[in-house]
Amino acid sequence: MDGISGLIAAGVTGVLGIFGDQAVRKRKKAFWVQYGSYEGFRSQVDEQKIRSVQRDRGDIAAVKAVRDNYPLASMAIAKKYVDGL
Repeated sequence: MDGISGLIAAGVTGVLGIFGDQAVRKRKKAFWVQYGSYEGFRSQVDEQKIRSVQRDRGDIAAVKAVRDNYPLASMAIAKKYVDGL
């Protein structure tokens, strides 16, 4: 029975990994369609709002604010944006 459970767990993990990868690719494509480039994204972010969050609550909260307000932005893009403020 343990072998079957292991196979099922491995199968479920594999399927979730495939769907996760597809979701990441879909988000990435949607980001580039929406903004065209990182500079295009930067120009649309409410910089004062993000700076305010960064000043009041720190970098992590600012990255979260970028992600919450611009859901197509990946964690890496959001962090790059906050780091550049």
